[in-house]
Amino acid sequence: MAKKEYLWVKDVDGVRRVGLTKEGQEALGKVKFVDLPMVGKTLSQGDSTGSVEAQKAVVEFQSPIEGKISKVNDKLNDTPELLNGSEDDAWLYEVNE
Repeated sequence: MAKKEYLWVKDVDGVRRVGLTKEGQEALGKVKFVDLPMVGKTLSQGDSTGSVEAQKAVVEFQSPIEGKISKVNDKLNDTPELLNGSEDDAWLYEVNE
């Protein structure tokens, strides 16, 4: 179920932000826990970038892009259900080239 199409990538202020699509939100259901990658980790496309425990499944995500993680959405540690919200909140991490 860790489909690449469940993740979106967009440019935000010169970095690439990766988040959970509406399709992914619907497939997973209510998110209960998020395991985020470490800042500073260098990714290749397809590398594991953490996991999400939700109502319907536990999913390990694979990076849709390559680069170095510059920031994670720390708000998800306390409120993982933000992944079920708007694109502004439903992001996981940011990557620099």
